[in-house]
Amino acid sequence: MLIVQPSMRGDDLLFRRPLVGTLFGVICVLGIVAVFYPVKCRLMFQKPSFLNSDKAPISRGEISGHHPNCENYSANRIKIVGRVFCAACSGLLVGAIVALALTFLFILGFINSGFGSLWAFAVGAALMLLGLTQIKFGGFTKAALNALFVVGSYVLLVAVDLVAQSLLLDFYTIGLIVYLLWIRILFSEWHNKRTCFACSRCL
Repeated sequence: MLIVQPSMRGDDLLFRRPLVGTLFGVICVLGIVAVFYPVKCRLMFQKPSFLNSDKAPISRGEISGHHPNCENYSANRIKIVGRVFCAACSGLLVGAIVALALTFLFILGFINSGFGSLWAFAVGAALMLLGLTQIKFGGFTKAALNALFVVGSYVLLVAVDLVAQSLLLDFYTIGLIVYLLWIRILFSEWHNKRTCFACSRCL
């Protein structure tokens, strides 16, 4: 509703596109770094403090693809050339690389009117919402949905920028993207903890 309001449109600022593209690019780079340094992913599997158990938390050696080496987490892992990877992180990595490359094209002005429509906005929003369903899937499907989540955020941001041409709405959209990314992380943590609590063998 905001992007179709005439009063919100028409910031013809030369630095708007480079600034917005750079901010989104920074988010993509931070996501890529998080994939390669997933310390917090391991911390979520430590024994909760409120459980009265003498068993030690899952050791570092029992982690495979960012997840416990347990059959209950087999859907969270994929194998590529004999190596095990986290399906979700792999998808987010691919999506971030694609979105980062497209962001450079956006900053340089190669992405124009084709994305500037409410249809493009709807596609971006749908891809992000579809990406939130990744906890229900496993393997390469989970990876693909995570990649679509990131690419969808790019499509959403570009559509808003081209339709509204408003720096304020661009910032608002980036805030929503970060919020949905946070929600996606919370969903994954909740799902993983629920899996561990249902099993309880390592707790």
